[in-house]
Amino acid sequence: MRNKTHYLNLLAQNPSAQVGFTLAASAVYAARHGNCDDAERGTNEWADIARDLRKRYGESLDADQVRAEMEQPTTGV
Repeated sequence: MRNKTHYLNLLAQNPSAQVGFTLAASAVYAARHGNCDDAERGTNEWADIARDLRKRYGESLDADQVRAEMEQPTTGV
């Protein structure tokens, strides 16, 4: 299951890696809703998160940016 812990472990294993905005969107979605598997990536909310991240960060984020986004409360995105 791809839950918040799963994504935090990925970030911890690769602290200097750049993370694509779609993977970052999945991590943020999981942090807000408990998990993000294939079915969740087809939702409007996941797409809204992905669009917002791409608009604000471009194609990729660093691990610290993803962690910070995962800690943000839902903002109506």
